[in-house]
Amino acid sequence: MARFLTSGESNLLFLVLSFLMGVILVVFVQPVGILDYTSRNTTLSPLAVVALMAAGGYAMVALSRGVLVLVSRRMELSLFWLIMWMSIELILCVAVTVIMAWSISGGGKVRLAPLAADVLLGNVTVFLIPNVITYQAFRLKEMRVELVSLRRKFTTDAQAVPSDQSINFYDKGGRLSFSTRIANVLYIEAADNYTNIHYINEEKEDTFILHNSLKDLEKEYSGIGLLRCHRGYMVNVMNVKLMRKEKGSFVLELASTSKSIPVSKSYAAAVTKHFSSDGASTPISEV
Repeated sequence: MARFLTSGESNLLFLVLSFLMGVILVVFVQPVGILDYTSRNTTLSPLAVVALMAAGGYAMVALSRGVLVLVSRRMELSLFWLIMWMSIELILCVAVTVIMAWSISGGGKVRLAPLAADVLLGNVTVFLIPNVITYQAFRLKEMRVELVSLRRKFTTDAQAVPSDQSINFYDKGGRLSFSTRIANVLYIEAADNYTNIHYINEEKEDTFILHNSLKDLEKEYSGIGLLRCHRGYMVNVMNVKLMRKEKGSFVLELASTSKSIPVSKSYAAAVTKHFSSDGASTPISEV
């Protein structure tokens, strides 16, 4: 659910559907009865007033979702904080709409409580269907990725792939985009809906931009030595030469590159367990 709420594609689809729902509501349903709670002092028609109120509320939601996506790319938000975010978003949306009604009324008498309740009900109605449709689309996409992953696992034993064998990377549509030896891969870096695959090419570090998310790559390749260590990174464990602890957090140093990969707190337990297990050759140091 957290991935759904912070996905850029999901929020964009939600905003598009919400806009269409708002247009249908204003143009065809024409809920001008909401103005019964206000004392209008304007030359605008009732339909124009409702349209302006709806536009104000929609702008608030669009701004909120845009900020949410940007924040989620820089830090991990728990489901609790996401629910709090959505609740505050709904409250602000209602508040903006009510303030617009008061302003359009020329600062006249506004029955705030019943107006806010009616606006709240209208927002829940308008946003419910887009949320349901968006979530179903998100789940269908997730299921498609899982099916593609299962299909590949049936055709190759990923756990038994040797370091000198090739690893194939596929885009979101399941098309082969890039192939190299597993030992050549250094780390993979998230870049919105793309990923940057950093690898060794003719003894030099090179980068390939893949149209696929880090989350999907984690599902696909974690069994062959590509380990998720951060919201924005996966590393090839066979190329990790040192894991050091610095100022309370771990950092991975890789062979053949000066890049140090951070380990976030949410992945620290899994990373330390991997490198501390029997047979692991990567040293752990503290600074």
